[in-house]
Amino acid sequence: MGASADEIDRQINSTRDQIDANLDVLERRAASGARRDGVSAAAGLIAGLAIARVAYLVYRRVRKPSLADRVRDVLPDAIAGLPDELKSRMKARPFKVVITDGSEDAKPGTWEAIGQRLAPTIVSSAVGAAMSRAIRRPSGTEAVETVDE
Repeated sequence: MGASADEIDRQINSTRDQIDANLDVLERRAASGARRDGVSAAAGLIAGLAIARVAYLVYRRVRKPSLADRVRDVLPDAIAGLPDELKSRMKARPFKVVITDGSEDAKPGTWEAIGQRLAPTIVSSAVGAAMSRAIRRPSGTEAVETVDE
């Protein structure tokens, strides 16, 4: 006849055990892969944010807003629009309203400013050393009397 009920039951149980073992292995692999993917995604996100921050800092360094732009950003819109309104009201008046950011006042560069501060000190030190050397008497020689014969 056919297989007995016990044999079929044993085969079903062994098949279930094999399937459970395979599912456990697959779950561990999936968890490991998900963890690895999560770490990779986090590292990519952190690297992307770092690159974006550096790019923003470079952009801000290259394009510094003028003083007028910074003041305009701080003031409310009602006050920022006031100069244009004043200009339109005062067109027929004998004076002119000019708003500047002060960019005409050129400041010296970094090296020029350092040179301007250090030059007087270096020159006065050099002159002082030269004068002290010129005035100083020879220290190792004594006056020698010469006797005429």
